[in-house]
Amino acid sequence: MREFKKPLVSLIVTCHNLGQYLPECIKSIENQTYKNFEIIIVDDFSDEKTKEIIEKNFKNKNSVLKFFNSNDIRVIETQENEGQMGSFLLGLKVARGEFVCMIDADDVLLEDYLSVLLQAHMSTSVAFVSAAQIEIDENSTIHCLNSLASPTFKNTGGVYKKLSADKIFNTDFDDFEVKKIPNKKCPFGTWCWNPSTSAMMRKSALDFLLLFKNVQNYKTGADKFIFSFLHLIGSSAVVSRPLFAYRRHRNNCFGTNPIIGDFRYLKPESVKKLIKWNKNLHADMLDFIFKNYSYFCARLNPMNTKKLIFKIIFSFNLQTIKKALKALVFKLS
Repeated sequence: MREFKKPLVSLIVTCHNLGQYLPECIKSIENQTYKNFEIIIVDDFSDEKTKEIIEKNFKNKNSVLKFFNSNDIRVIETQENEGQMGSFLLGLKVARGEFVCMIDADDVLLEDYLSVLLQAHMSTSVAFVSAAQIEIDENSTIHCLNSLASPTFKNTGGVYKKLSADKIFNTDFDDFEVKKIPNKKCPFGTWCWNPSTSAMMRKSALDFLLLFKNVQNYKTGADKFIFSFLHLIGSSAVVSRPLFAYRRHRNNCFGTNPIIGDFRYLKPESVKKLIKWNKNLHADMLDFIFKNYSYFCARLNPMNTKKLIFKIIFSFNLQTIKKALKALVFKLS
């Protein structure tokens, strides 16, 4: 059989004032069992402390324009705070991989992150795949291996075998399940995935977003827009196996309770952001498609482009309405 090339994965690490966590994040990428990847760090107008850490660990003295080459690591520095969406799209412009991951600088990847997500892609042919997560705190201490924030796979109980102390925190899971999520089960604007670091996305699908201009609307919560768009045009899948550690700390967007990610404990400012994203998502997506209508028609054909528009306009489900009402109640209380 002919030997085909293995796909390159571009890992875009967006970093704004998270320098203390960045070396651990990059080390977890370098320790991947799948080795065909590139790292792009986007330093989004960070503070001096973060800049010093990047300078010390990831730059060499020979710079070309805004890029600093150090082995397989490239660094892009922004001249103003672009936010999560703007930073990611800057990295996407120079990404060379067939698959792309948007990594938050404070998260940590487990060593099989790339290999398992690629395996899921090879068996589903979806636009993106999202993995389950474990929870860690500011000091990288594990708080749980089965996060409440993982919306699709829930640990609902069962019979457990007593483990020795060193195996209680074992993250090397051999078995995992992959579920393809149909559009009918997850209508546009709903949420069936884990946050940004959880996902591996197809570059061919992401290329549409290089035309997106309203990046300031998603300085945080870019994954809400990106995942909703990718699921709309190419569906998605979820992996039951935890493949990364989501770090909960006082500065992240949904740093609710440092132990669990329960919706009930969202900070007031997080609730406000959630309401804003849900309210603006439909209008922003329609505006994006209409402004680039000819491009969408050329890529997807006019009939499919119209189908996308109708899906956005007429999509809703009871779960979304319940969450919006819950958010409003918590906001008023």
